[in-house]
Amino acid sequence: MNKLIKYLLSFLFFTQISCQEKKDHKKTETMTKYEWTEGTSAPLGYPMEVYKGGMECEGGEWVGLSFGIAPGSRPWGSINHGMGNGFKSLPSRLDFIWMSYMENQFYMIDTAIDTAKIKEYFSKGYQVKVTNGSGEIEHLNYNNIAVGMAPGGVVVVWVVGVGVQKEVGRYQGKKVTIPESEIAKLDSHENRFWRKDYLDEVFNNGKVIPVEVREKNKGKSIPFGLWDTYRIRYSWKPVFELPENAKLNPLTDIGISAINGEWEQLDASKISLVGNELRAIPRSIGFDFMGADNKKYGADCDLNEKSAFEAYKTVFGNDPNSTKANIIVKVNESNSYFTIMLKGENGKEAFIKADKIEVF
Repeated sequence: MNKLIKYLLSFLFFTQISCQEKKDHKKTETMTKYEWTEGTSAPLGYPMEVYKGGMECEGGEWVGLSFGIAPGSRPWGSINHGMGNGFKSLPSRLDFIWMSYMENQFYMIDTAIDTAKIKEYFSKGYQVKVTNGSGEIEHLNYNNIAVGMAPGGVVVVWVVGVGVQKEVGRYQGKKVTIPESEIAKLDSHENRFWRKDYLDEVFNNGKVIPVEVREKNKGKSIPFGLWDTYRIRYSWKPVFELPENAKLNPLTDIGISAINGEWEQLDASKISLVGNELRAIPRSIGFDFMGADNKKYGADCDLNEKSAFEAYKTVFGNDPNSTKANIIVKVNESNSYFTIMLKGENGKEAFIKADKIEVF
């Protein structure tokens, strides 16, 4: 009997230890920390600012987002960095209130986000060519998690690295009114959202909203829904047509940004192997090539958004899945200019105008 009791006690003891080890292992897996900084983003012409709140992370950690205004001075997806760099667990929830200045409207959001997707990006990282022209490939880690806010309560989360940015998900806030009783308790900094001097500075100093953008938007209604249109993906790939005996510089990457805020780097030496992928409409393209004169050239362009939308409408019609297409970048014989054409497998094609083209 004594032996039986001892056996049972030993069994219970080791079972408890085993269960505890499994719990500790699970906790360790869940609580893996990465080095990253928080960030915010706002569309061109539509500044946003978090009033209070931030991101709840795994294990109960908290990262605030009320570190300043996200100016409407750069394209959607451009990051206004916070100052919380360090090793942290990954965010699992958004919980904050923000001001959409051009709407004069507060929004709030309280929602879970796709932590598993963020973790997949952070655990894998990505590879790019080093920028010293050696052609060496380096492995980098994502180092920023950014929250974009757009009119209508639209919220988008991206993971961000050097030259690479990927969308995690799109979420929806709802309108909210801050009670007068709460406003009355705020100090002179916290109540800036309701102060005329601060609002005049936001709207008129030319730094938060560029003067030309402010004038262009004057009298126009806010294009609600535009930032969801940015997220539509089409099956396309880049193709480069260069003069005879010219070639892409194989020691470099091709950089492509999209209107949905994403960025990607493609290995120029393997560009012929790049297949069609579901991508948003491109916003900019940058590449390097070797001319027939053996000179090295750099080239980049900022595409005209209206022209890009029209081109994709011409080729894809009303169905983004109706065909596949190539973005054909064609450099002229004198290596001084290039054109951009969208050409579908259905035979339809359209040129895309550029706001800026440089070959240097």
